[in-house]
Amino acid sequence: MPDRVVAMPIGISAKNRPELASPYRRLLQLLDDNAPVSSFERLAHEARETAGSSDLAEAMIADIATAVRLRENFEHKRKREVELSALYETARDLSALRDTDRVLQAIIQRAKQLVGSDIAYLSAADEERGDFYVRATEGVVSQDFARIRVPRNIGVCGSAARTRHPFYSSNYSTDKNFDHDSDIDRAISSEGIVSILGIPLEREAQVIGVLFVGDRYVRSYTFQEMAVLSSLATFAALAIENARLLEEARRALRMAKEANAALKAKADDIEEAAIAHEQLTELIARGGSLEDLTKRVSNLLRGQACVIDERRKVICGSLPDRVTDEALAKAVRESDRLGRSVQLTSIDDPVTVIAAVMGGSARLGALLFTRSRDLSASETRTLERSAIVTGIVLLSLERVAQTAYRNVTDIVSALLRGTADPFSIESSRQLPLGVSLSWPITIMLVELNDLSASQASSAVRPVLAGRDTIFAEFNGDLVVVTNASNPDRLANRISEALSEAFRKQFSIVISSPIASLGRVPFEYQSLCRCLGFLHNLKQKGRVVFEKTLSIYALLFNKKDDDAVDLFVTSSIGAIIDHDARRKSQLASTLLAYLDCGRSMQKAADGLGIHVNTMRQRLETIGQIIPDWSDSSRALDVHIALRMHALVNAS
Repeated sequence: MPDRVVAMPIGISAKNRPELASPYRRLLQLLDDNAPVSSFERLAHEARETAGSSDLAEAMIADIATAVRLRENFEHKRKREVELSALYETARDLSALRDTDRVLQAIIQRAKQLVGSDIAYLSAADEERGDFYVRATEGVVSQDFARIRVPRNIGVCGSAARTRHPFYSSNYSTDKNFDHDSDIDRAISSEGIVSILGIPLEREAQVIGVLFVGDRYVRSYTFQEMAVLSSLATFAALAIENARLLEEARRALRMAKEANAALKAKADDIEEAAIAHEQLTELIARGGSLEDLTKRVSNLLRGQACVIDERRKVICGSLPDRVTDEALAKAVRESDRLGRSVQLTSIDDPVTVIAAVMGGSARLGALLFTRSRDLSASETRTLERSAIVTGIVLLSLERVAQTAYRNVTDIVSALLRGTADPFSIESSRQLPLGVSLSWPITIMLVELNDLSASQASSAVRPVLAGRDTIFAEFNGDLVVVTNASNPDRLANRISEALSEAFRKQFSIVISSPIASLGRVPFEYQSLCRCLGFLHNLKQKGRVVFEKTLSIYALLFNKKDDDAVDLFVTSSIGAIIDHDARRKSQLASTLLAYLDCGRSMQKAADGLGIHVNTMRQRLETIGQIIPDWSDSSRALDVHIALRMHALVNAS
């Protein structure tokens, strides 16, 4: 096989290398080596010197010129091949890649390579802010450059976007063909850029960005370079548009998924609400109790339900821990005002939601629900519906209680008038279910003042809900009929319940055991007189037995309110004044002496003092009221001392 022709530098003499003597062989060698144009020019110069002005020299020079054109055509085609290859690869990337940023990065990399520039970058339009921002860079050194934002009327970017044609500047800093911005000029200068070419990216006659190449020296850009960059810009615009369409498709898909999820959640909520409504309706229809209701709500919402009354006392269930009465009262009022449930603010504790329970325009209490997590919207609506059902149940119970109360009112009225024995075999059927009363009974008279019977009944019903007690309003007072073994303890509980509910003091008088129907009207009248006597004594909130007041009440029956004060003052006023001035105990000493049948020794022992002290006190009393021991005065003094002691006992 023949040896391969090796190019040698022009100027070597044919004597040294005879095989290269032929100029045509050297010309072919230059073409084969893709030598620079300067090598062909040197070959033409040597041929002219060797052949002179002969026809051979002219033909040789023409052939060399033809070879140069062939080389340039080859170089142009090679470059076109590279450009087409780059465009093909870009199109392939555009169809294969789903990451828009990666596609744009590949485009500016190829733009930089095809034009042979130092840097390349792409700016995208921001429709909201009305400017351009750098989205991808290649060959950029400064980080500040990537943060450039260019208004639509500034620089090469603004000119390319405005004219919608390629626009370049061979010397950016001194170019007066466009407006400059100091911050943008500073960023470009810090990157060392001198020449810039901008190619607009268009979509449906709208510029959506600009593709740039830049160099750190003065240069111009050929039409062919602009054309290939315009093709890349078209791909970039297509990539951005595809990204926009893909994002819209993803957004639409996401919205569709969210809508489907919302519809499913709504359907689930509706189904759960329907189940809850069905169960609550069934509970009302069969006359379920509060216990049934709280259990049903607890199961439906997977938590713990509780019902409280208007005084925030638990009717059914149990209050959650760490819920203060103040916070509870505030939440109930807020729920009543809003007509919606209210959640107690909590960080670490379980969630507690409160819904006011209404009966018409009146607030009957509240439904509380507690669990470890927040309630959804549908669960909140279920809780609020449950509060409505709670109001219906409470109203139903109240109606039942009122019906029973009306029956009891008739029974108590007949009893106090002595017209019928409600405990006889014939009449006992009229008593409320579960109540069993028999003789002897104790009657309590509770002074209601301006309180209504329904208010008082609501407050004392939990205290009096026993088998051995009935109660009703009669002549403006609350009458309690009981077989309780400790009536005074029951009376104190009634007093506490009323005081707590209404922040007032209520007097209660307790009768002695009554063995028969015939004694009831007389005992009732005595109880009324005792309440009146307590009024005369200006006493409130007293719980006393009738037997301790009956004689005094009889004496001052139908007297003026100041009759008792006048009697006490006229009888022992001097002794009372002396005790007040001297801090003495003459009134209690004289009362003890008279109660002991005028036995000085017994009185002294009862008071815990020496008999001589007792004698000295009596002498002092004789000096203050000389005639206290006279038979005409002794009874008045004794009664006055008793009433004074009753007043002080409060």
